[in-house]
Formats: sequence, C-alpha cells, structure tokens
Amino acid sequence: MQRLLLLIVVVAAAAFAYLHWFAAPAPRYSLAAIEQQPVPRAEFFALWREVADGLCAPGKSGSERVGVQACREHVERAHERCLAAAGAPATIAGRAESRRWARPYLDCVLPAPSVCGGVQVRSDEDARRHCPP
Repeated sequence: MQRLLLLIVVVAAAAFAYLHWFAAPAPRYSLAAIEQQPVPRAEFFALWREVADGLCAPGKSGSERVGVQACREHVERAHERCLAAAGAPATIAGRAESRRWARPYLDCVLPAPSVCGGVQVRSDEDARRHCPP
C-alpha cells in the first residue's frame, strides 16, 4: 500500500515538473500582438467575437436600439454563419490583414441599429436614403 502511494506521489511530481518546466505553453493569441504572432483563423474570429460582445455593452454601437441581451444573442447566432462566409486564410498575420477580415465579420455579426422601409440601416447615409423624414 505504501509503495502504491509512493508511486502515485512520484508520478504526480514528475508530471508536474514536466508540465511546469519542459512542456511548451499553449500559445496566447492577441489582436494587439498579431504582427509578432500570427493568429490561426478560428482563434482570430474567436477574438473578434469577444470584441463584438464588448460592442454590445450599453452605449456601444451594437446595442443602442436592440438592447444588450438581444445584441449578444444576435452575435451568438450569427457567429458561425459569418465565420463560414468570411473565407479568411488559415492564419492571419498583420494589422492590415486583420482589419481586412474583421470589418466584414463585425458588420455581419452585429445587429443593424435600425430598419427603415425593410432595409437595415447601418449609417447616416443609409438612414437618409431609406427612412422618411
């Protein structure tokens, strides 16, 4: 019984030492550090999904007319569809490339602030064109 307990302790210590000192840590991706560490497509859009959720906060662009909870639910429902439609490369490396793929994704996942004449209004120009005075 003591040998079994000693074996368990030794194996646990060895596993801890290996994971702590020798195993490579899981990469932590960041949009701010995309120039130094390119981000795989799935992680890239997961990071931008977090940004979209943040834009649903009170007073931010996505929530002002639909409400915070409705905005977040919209982002959740639209994420997979917008991800599939994005057609981004396997890895995104660089701020310019990040903006190139992020802008259409955010336009896709965030709810339109308003609808006039059956058309989603995303800008003042759209509002002037489609909404009666």
